[in-house]
Amino acid sequence: MGAGVMAAAGRRGDLTPAGHARIRRYLALIPVFMWLVFSGSDLLMHLPFGLPGAQVRSARDFVQFYVQGVVVNRGDTQALYDANMWMQLLRRQVPGAPDSDLHFPPVYGPQLALLFSPLAHLTYDRALSVFLFMSLAIYLACGYAVWKACPRLRAWPEMVAFLLLSDPALHYTLRFTQISVIGLLCVTGGYVALRANRPFLAGLAIGSLIYKPQSGLAAAVIFICAREWRIVLGAIVGAAVHLAIGGVLLGASVVAAYGRSLLHMAPDYAPQSQPFKFHMHSWSAFFELLALPGWMATAAYVAAAAVTLILAVRCWRASGPLALRYSVFLIATVLVNPHLYAYDFIVLAPAFLLLWNWALAQRGRAVGEVFPALPIAWLRARSFSTSLEWLLYFCYMSPVFAIVAAEFHVQLSVLALALLGGVVSAVLLSPSGRAITGWSTA
Repeated sequence: MGAGVMAAAGRRGDLTPAGHARIRRYLALIPVFMWLVFSGSDLLMHLPFGLPGAQVRSARDFVQFYVQGVVVNRGDTQALYDANMWMQLLRRQVPGAPDSDLHFPPVYGPQLALLFSPLAHLTYDRALSVFLFMSLAIYLACGYAVWKACPRLRAWPEMVAFLLLSDPALHYTLRFTQISVIGLLCVTGGYVALRANRPFLAGLAIGSLIYKPQSGLAAAVIFICAREWRIVLGAIVGAAVHLAIGGVLLGASVVAAYGRSLLHMAPDYAPQSQPFKFHMHSWSAFFELLALPGWMATAAYVAAAAVTLILAVRCWRASGPLALRYSVFLIATVLVNPHLYAYDFIVLAPAFLLLWNWALAQRGRAVGEVFPALPIAWLRARSFSTSLEWLLYFCYMSPVFAIVAAEFHVQLSVLALALLGGVVSAVLLSPSGRAITGWSTA
């Protein structure tokens, strides 16, 4: 036994610093391995994959998109935004769904009804299975597109793939059967287009966030205030095309009914009225969870959102690398969205990859070198790259900590994202930022 220990010690001594770093990385990923096992088994046991013993819940979020497609296929567009007719049709199409689960007001645009009409020709469970596999494929394609733009991550393909598949936001997207990958596709397309110096195409992609209007709030403010007129024009065209598709193919009255439905349902989507606020990740829900009086929570949200947007505008107008500026834009998109659930957190996947790639370029720099005015001595001496990677790791895993929000009424994800956005903003806006970021390599 002693000889074995000595041999093992000798082998450890032969490890290079890079080998030690790789071991430490995989040790740090133990919580992610545990989460992947739990989330994977949870998905397999609650989604319609035909596994023995699975307890499939019929009325999932996907049901609202499926029923919209059914309405289009039936040609009964009057039912598309008629809540009573819509719910009656829903009960017929999803037999066995308990009434208590049927709370899906029709608030999505007619273009989504057209998008899901092909799936509505299938039975509900089969359509749901196809939708889930398509969602996963789109998610992985977006991750691959961003990974290809990150030269330092190309040495870590297995780890990047593992983290993409383990993403808690992906779990919630599939578990809730939501359409958040559409938003991910929009912001990924926007980044790819901007990287290729195609701002109008980037605007078309970002304007497609109109499928969830609140998701485009930050984009509208940031790009208008930054006077990015080609992006703004593309966004207007993209949003207009979405609405025009519904108007041309289903009739202008359907688009008008959609507008009335949004106005009618707006009070029901106020943060105060939302169940499961512990699964919401924005400034709005953060202050609501603190149990502040309604007016105070609203005022605090407006103030925090305004500061977030001002910083995002300044960062976008800075001369720093697109990877950092776009990451700040995505963080602001999440924080100011008044109705952002865990599944919408998925739009941050590009930011996590881009910032991780940038963090690897900062090897050898101490926190004090990046932030000379920082008064905390022990933090100044720490590696900036390692510290940033740990912060990214926490933000990535933060949707899992919903129990903290439920029990202690503090949404840690919002605080962590605000800190992450603040760190990147401070670098971009620092007078010495050019030396810190390494413009040509970020």
